[in-house]
Amino acid sequence: MNELKNNQEVQEFAEEQSSFNFQTIYKAFILNWKWFILSILICVGIGFLYLRYTTPVYNTIAKLLIKDDDNSRRSGRGGLQALESMSNLGIISNNYGIENEQEILTSTTVAEQAVRDLKLYVNYYLKGHVKDQLIYKEQPINVDMDFAHMDKLNAPVKLKITRKDNGYIVKGTYYIPENEVAFDGPYEIEKTIDGIPAVIRTKVGIITLTANGRYKLEDGESEIAILNSPRIAAYKYVKSLSVEQTSKTSSVLSLQLQDQDISRSMDYLRQLVVCYNRQANEDKNEIAVRTEEFINERLAKINAELSSTDGELEDYKKRNRLMELKLDATTTSTNTSVYEQKLNEANTQISLITSLINFANRPGNRHQVLPSNVGLQDEASTSLINEYNKIALERNRLLRTASENSPVVIELTSQLDDMQASIHQALQQAKKSLTIQRDAIQMQLGQYSGEVTKAPEQERILTQIGRQQEVKSGLYLMLLQKREENSISLAATADKGKLIEMPQYAGKVSPKGSIIMLIALIMGIAIPSLILYVINFFRYRIEGHEDVASLTKLPIIADIVVASETAKTRADIVVHENQNNQMEEIFRSMRTNIQFMLKEKQNVIMFTSSTSGEGKTFTAANLAVSFALLGKKVILIGLDIRKPRLAELFKINNHNNGITPLLTMTNPEWSDVKKQIVPSEINNNLDLLMAGPIPPNPAELVSRPALEQVLNLLRENYDYVLVDTAPVGLVTDTLQIGKHADICIYMCRADYTPKASFGMINELAAENKLPNLCIAINGIDLSDKKYGYYYGYGKYGKYGKYGHYGKGKSYGSYGNYGDYSNSHYGNKNDTSVKR
Repeated sequence: MNELKNNQEVQEFAEEQSSFNFQTIYKAFILNWKWFILSILICVGIGFLYLRYTTPVYNTIAKLLIKDDDNSRRSGRGGLQALESMSNLGIISNNYGIENEQEILTSTTVAEQAVRDLKLYVNYYLKGHVKDQLIYKEQPINVDMDFAHMDKLNAPVKLKITRKDNGYIVKGTYYIPENEVAFDGPYEIEKTIDGIPAVIRTKVGIITLTANGRYKLEDGESEIAILNSPRIAAYKYVKSLSVEQTSKTSSVLSLQLQDQDISRSMDYLRQLVVCYNRQANEDKNEIAVRTEEFINERLAKINAELSSTDGELEDYKKRNRLMELKLDATTTSTNTSVYEQKLNEANTQISLITSLINFANRPGNRHQVLPSNVGLQDEASTSLINEYNKIALERNRLLRTASENSPVVIELTSQLDDMQASIHQALQQAKKSLTIQRDAIQMQLGQYSGEVTKAPEQERILTQIGRQQEVKSGLYLMLLQKREENSISLAATADKGKLIEMPQYAGKVSPKGSIIMLIALIMGIAIPSLILYVINFFRYRIEGHEDVASLTKLPIIADIVVASETAKTRADIVVHENQNNQMEEIFRSMRTNIQFMLKEKQNVIMFTSSTSGEGKTFTAANLAVSFALLGKKVILIGLDIRKPRLAELFKINNHNNGITPLLTMTNPEWSDVKKQIVPSEINNNLDLLMAGPIPPNPAELVSRPALEQVLNLLRENYDYVLVDTAPVGLVTDTLQIGKHADICIYMCRADYTPKASFGMINELAAENKLPNLCIAINGIDLSDKKYGYYYGYGKYGKYGKYGHYGKGKSYGSYGNYGDYSNSHYGNKNDTSVKR
């Protein structure tokens, strides 16, 4: 049963705390609703102004298809196929794929090209009364600067162009970068120009102003132009651009750009794809361009050799006066012609291989693509050159977004070095094989030529010259054909990326109106709440029942309100017979709570506090009257013998009778005690035992056995004995008196008692230094809205015709306790709250 009872008490306490917290919050809103409404209106107004004048940011989206050219890369390249197969098995890793395209699209190189093409390095605004309006393609005056100087800008150039009469006033500022962290300036620009176009010379470059024919500045209007370097402007777009793969199995990329102007973001996405394709095409055409350079170089050289051979033939015929030669078609000449053709083909291939070896060995061509498809018949060398060119092309492409120290670039460089050695070895081997083959052909040709011993010397010489002419002419025609094929390939290059969904508006990113207004509403509630919390946090005095309940677990037996002057009678008594107003109910409730706390044969009630001015004497006097109204015989003892106040309160001009003469006796009798008792003249059932003369040693006096003897005599002759003692926070007298009391009522006062005092109160209760300790709160001012709310609705309710009592007056100095002649307990006119 006891455990069940304890659990119920714990549950009731938790519910009470929860209700208390809710009431505290609710009361804070009710009492300060005007501040909350004002704060909400201000915050919502600020939110509205923010939404009204903040430039919104929009989201633009486009979809880009990256064309797959794996088949074209793999055709004729068995080595690269094996390399990719090993990558698919996880043996080695490469970074070819859609991730590289994402990195390229978000690189500053491509972004800078798009910014340059669209001239997005200049932002234009129209001057407004509250904020400047961003404009795009609608600026009346175009501002520009040459790229050579603009690329050196590290800080923006700001211009304000104002139309005045028939001219323009140009004002602005710019900085000259001294190093990476310091700038020289600002330098001012102030110039009046008669018309547009115009040129403004500055230390950072020449600024040109040109008119936009479709739009014009009206008189008094101003245009603002902010000019940055293309690279700095590109950083903004790179930061605002996100490129994501729509799915892991597709090569479609989703491009999303956040910008303050929808048209500008759409134009940028379109131009970004154009620049991306341009760069990709340049990469693809690099082999064809280098092949064309090689062919043109060889054509020039062979053309010179062919011209020399034709001249030699012409000179020989002129010198020997030859018009026409007739050759006999014999078997020997036929065989000679066949082997001569084979010899020509071998010499042609050797010449091509030699040219390729010389081209590959040039220092400037290291790690660059090699000419291909130039007529080389060695399949092994041709396959290696094609594979080498693809890897070299991929390496050059990665170098646009990575450094040479990148692991991917280092790997490709290592592959190029290995393949270059293999190509050189294959070409040398092919050359050696062709040389052996040529020597064999030449030997056989010599045998057939030796048989033609009867041919004239002129025919032999002409045959040799014709042979050279034929070799040069055949090589020249072959290179011309290859150049045309290469030109066709160069012109037929397809774009790598294709916009399958054009840029379109995808919603506003910021500011979000609903979120901003919600934040404003929350801030409107949070700001006064925080202020109230901080104010409450730094309040060091109790304000009422709630504060006391949160500081101690001791029972609170009464909340005593401030009594009006009209309700007071003699001795500041507010409890009267046959009345039922608020003060009577408060002291009746207090009287009832004390009766429940007192056990059988217990009747000594003492009053104390932390310091003076907290209402001990006032409360003790009125509680004594409340007990007397029950028909009980009650005595009120003034045991604050350091600063006696009871005689003054009850207006008794007798400072000789009191308890101090009794305390000086060894064994006081009832007759001695009775002589010191005086009637209260308030109620026939209430007597007074005042302090009497002030002794020089009050602490020692209350420690004598006579005090216990006097209290025991009073217990026997009175139903209730109320003892008014000194503040326990100032002197130790009360602790000596507390040994003989049955219950101790500790007085606190709203807006007066420090919260720190409850540390001492709880310590006294924990150490049982005061008996049956309980709390009474004095000075509750119901005219104050914070008390009126709590006590009016949650505690006592309204009392009809009596209503609320007026405010109490000042309580005098705090904690002043000493010689009675030099210190007082507060304002004499407000006896309801005096000791």
